[in-house]
Amino acid sequence: MNITLIPVAPAAGSGLMNGANAVVFDVLRATSTIVTALSSGYRRVYPVVDADEARRMAGERGFSLAGERGGRKISGFPLGNSPLEFCAGPAAGADSLVLTTSNGTAAIRSAAVAEKVLTGSIINARAAARAAVAEGRDIILVCAGSGGLYSLDDVLGAGFVLLEIIDAAARPPEMDDQALAALCLARYYRQDPLAGLMESSHGRKLLGLGLERDLRWCARLNLYDAAPVLYGEYIAV
Repeated sequence: MNITLIPVAPAAGSGLMNGANAVVFDVLRATSTIVTALSSGYRRVYPVVDADEARRMAGERGFSLAGERGGRKISGFPLGNSPLEFCAGPAAGADSLVLTTSNGTAAIRSAAVAEKVLTGSIINARAAARAAVAEGRDIILVCAGSGGLYSLDDVLGAGFVLLEIIDAAARPPEMDDQALAALCLARYYRQDPLAGLMESSHGRKLLGLGLERDLRWCARLNLYDAAPVLYGEYIAV
């Protein structure tokens, strides 16, 4: 088994994904929000790139609508991209969610050519690791990044999944240098994932927006035993 890490989702080529299992990370906050929603009663999450398309889909199908741009809830959307908004589960009669975010939903869609696409985060690292290795395929760790740039929080999430893979493996997998760097980062922050999130540039931005509670939630290692999978246009567990 070979493990490759893509540090920024736009750099991922479709040829690399073919025949592999992909795990997509947008730790702050899309993939953390997705696993929270699906573990709290939502049946499906539809990741949509375009805000207008998300609004149209939710309206036509009667789904809940959530979206974020630049860390803030999109104007006119009922819900944003804070995992804390989804802990209580869906409103009556709307157990599917349409979600559009600055980076994460596009990263998920870009990985759709992989054999299997999982969403990973710190809060479901162990479950994502187990699901990624289940078929014995090569694994591509896809970090969403932020605005096309490297994002430490996503790479840290990938590193925590790698820690779980190595802890469970009979023998260490082959990793490229990017994956090895993520593993080393997770080892450094293993006792305090929150410190890694708070020290990242995206984490500091969210702190500036008053979203410390979101960071604390997203840093709760293995909070959920769920590995969301992309099935065509929606994600489910």
